[in-house]
Amino acid sequence: MIAEEVNRKNLDKELEHIGVDRAAFDIFNWKSNLILLKLYDVNGKGANILKQEFLANGGDVAVHRDVASWKAEKTDCLLIGTEKVYKRVYDKLAFEPFFGLTEVRKLIEKVLNKKQPDTMEVNGKTFEFGKKRYIMGILNTTPDSFSDGGKFNNIESALKHAKEMLEEGADIIDVGGESTRPGAEKVPEEVEIQRTAPVIKEIRNTFPDAVISIDSYKANVAEVAIKNGANIINDISGLRFDERMKSVAKEYGVPVVVMHIKGTPENMQKNPYYENVIKELLEYFDERINALESFGISKIIIDPGIGFGKRIEDNLQIIDRLNAFKIFGKPVLLGASRKSFLGHTLNKTVEQRLYGTLAADAYGIFRGADIIRVHDVAPHKDLLKMFEAIQNA
Repeated sequence: MIAEEVNRKNLDKELEHIGVDRAAFDIFNWKSNLILLKLYDVNGKGANILKQEFLANGGDVAVHRDVASWKAEKTDCLLIGTEKVYKRVYDKLAFEPFFGLTEVRKLIEKVLNKKQPDTMEVNGKTFEFGKKRYIMGILNTTPDSFSDGGKFNNIESALKHAKEMLEEGADIIDVGGESTRPGAEKVPEEVEIQRTAPVIKEIRNTFPDAVISIDSYKANVAEVAIKNGANIINDISGLRFDERMKSVAKEYGVPVVVMHIKGTPENMQKNPYYENVIKELLEYFDERINALESFGISKIIIDPGIGFGKRIEDNLQIIDRLNAFKIFGKPVLLGASRKSFLGHTLNKTVEQRLYGTLAADAYGIFRGADIIRVHDVAPHKDLLKMFEAIQNA
């Protein structure tokens, strides 16, 4: 006799190997699906009630030490239980609408009903988020981007690079005409349009099946790009810097990448600070998703914004906790490619950061990234193939 610890994701395979009646699979999944859910700023009295309800149903809640003595006005809570436990507590909380427990019940409902990210149809291509991962290849038509500025700022070189990335396996070509590196100054929108629109038009004419995104926070730039063949808006501001961007996204019905940024490119790296970076990003995406969906925009991809108003430790923590953002049921994009936190961690120049990028992206994929935005497509295509081969073994 010998023992082996079983990964939760392999449960069905193990049940089948043992010879369990398939009719019982759901029962075992129900009993083994342990959920850890962290709630922030829960009313202290409500936390006491919540803990008692979880204990009564076979789970538990970790709270601040002063909650039991009623001294804590608020506390963060770590809820621990199986899906079955959560369902029982959820039913009980319907009769306890006190001390913020109605809001707690709504959050538990969100977890119980959590769905895989939506499948999206873009230019005839089906993105099966939750089942596959995708590569967004970076095409900067700028003279001053931090990594490849000046390399692709004419149509001929840009088209050649787009062709190379598509042949290497890029699923999306992300075209940008303004550098958003730390300290970068704004570019007039007419200049940005001149840099991006002709390139997008040429890519669309040459590669009609390509999926193209426009990397811009300016509504006019995005609209002209869409009219010339772009399919996605990638907005570093989360559709906040230009109020008309929401109207453009809604009118053309295109997916939007909603990124988090603290400040603007000009000032975002001037002493950024977070009490709790994950909490702040969760609150930001909750507000943005609700606002955009209320406006009529439903095709949303979220990007935590590595390097955009973040310290080194913030970037590392975000990648480690990327799965926290899956609670929204939206695809998650990770853009770590060649960024400065890699350089500081590894003491490497921009040109030497490929291996660090691959490590960060591999960990990000493991933690739930659906799209990785990269400069180097070919090695990342190998990374995805190997990752999925291991995962599906």
